[in-house]
Amino acid sequence: MESLEILAPAIITVILILTVGAVVLLRPLSKQGAALLEQMLKDRREGREGHQVEHLTGALANLSDRVSLLEERLTFTESLIEAQPGGRARIASGADAPPPDD
Repeated sequence: MESLEILAPAIITVILILTVGAVVLLRPLSKQGAALLEQMLKDRREGREGHQVEHLTGALANLSDRVSLLEERLTFTESLIEAQPGGRARIASGADAPPPDD
């Protein structure tokens, strides 16, 4: 029983010394690691926002081109319908085109 009374304080002392040593050695490394992670996160956020803006600008330009193409097609289709006899009346009434002749 006396050996446990002597051994317990020795174990506690060794654990305390190892803990203090680990903190002293690892604290500067953990600070540098945290600074590195913060910088990486900041770079990622800035890069992603810039990339999102570029992506949205490209998508908007694509949609604008498609709308312009649809306007051209609509104008062409309306001119074809108006060129047919009774075409203007058909556009005004919203009637469907006659079935194609087979």
